[in-house]
Amino acid sequence: MKFKKHLSLLLVLLLLMSAFAGCSSSEPAGEEPSGETPAPAPEKQFVTIVTGSTGGTYYPVGTILATLWSEKLGDQGVVAAAQSSGGSIENLNMLKSDEAQLGIAVASLGYFAMTGEENFADNKFEDVRLVTGLWPELSQIVVTEASGINSISDVAGHSINVGGAGSGTEYGTLKILEILGGLTPDQYRAEHLGYSEASSAMQNGQLDAMNAEAGIPTSSVSEIFASKTAVKMLSFTDEEYAKLKAEAPQYGQFTVPGGLYPGLDEDVVTVGIKSALFTNASADEELIYNLTKTMYEYHEEIVGSHQALESVTLENAVVGLPPVPLHPGAVRYYQEKGIEIPAEMMP
Repeated sequence: MKFKKHLSLLLVLLLLMSAFAGCSSSEPAGEEPSGETPAPAPEKQFVTIVTGSTGGTYYPVGTILATLWSEKLGDQGVVAAAQSSGGSIENLNMLKSDEAQLGIAVASLGYFAMTGEENFADNKFEDVRLVTGLWPELSQIVVTEASGINSISDVAGHSINVGGAGSGTEYGTLKILEILGGLTPDQYRAEHLGYSEASSAMQNGQLDAMNAEAGIPTSSVSEIFASKTAVKMLSFTDEEYAKLKAEAPQYGQFTVPGGLYPGLDEDVVTVGIKSALFTNASADEELIYNLTKTMYEYHEEIVGSHQALESVTLENAVVGLPPVPLHPGAVRYYQEKGIEIPAEMMP
């Protein structure tokens, strides 16, 4: 009898344990265990793209690109963000020190960084690599009517915002003032403000002129033309362009169309240099390949976000750029798409 009693108790315990195990199972009721292990989440890849002043073109376009990359490559772990900065020279230095993975800069400055010329004479960056060309950076020299400035040489004795310290705008403005105006820095008062700050200073009567070297339209230039302050944009003659190009061959001739800004009724002939997206040679090849591919495969989704992006096309990706090597990840994508790459730009 005792044996039967013990057996009965054992069976009850086994039934209870079986029921408990069934209730605690992670499989839904009525379904067989899948036997599959969930795929591990992809490792995060943080991508910082350094840009420029918030009132220029670099920052808003950098934000557009970062948003696109995070959205389209998020399932691969890519988390991209744009960071405002002092501009081209600072961006290239941040790429050199691995403080950022991508940076927008005036294309010619990337070449000077690689060769150790101009602003990089003591700070050579041989590992700089191109990802793609972007849009032309147009020099937009805006002056107040009250200043009486009608030409580059007239800037003498006046205040002018030459761009943030270490920016491509500063480099370009000083070149223009020197070559076309015959001016040295002691002949004018140079300010180093962001574009938006310069626009406000002009409206407050604290600044006579500013140069916004950026893709058009530029928000800070729109702001000053829409204000109550009477302003105009200086135009370059063919002779001035020829003189500038003779000493700085990286410049091209461009037009700011009349009507682009409030009160700008006629076309303004100006000069500009193509900008580009740079990285470090040490950047992961697969990452750069995916970033480049996504930028162009989804170009139609972002082109309406900023007018400067209309110039950024796959056909022009390696056109009009200095002989800086492309990153292997970018090369792989361009070769897949049949883009002819100049021999001097091969890594």
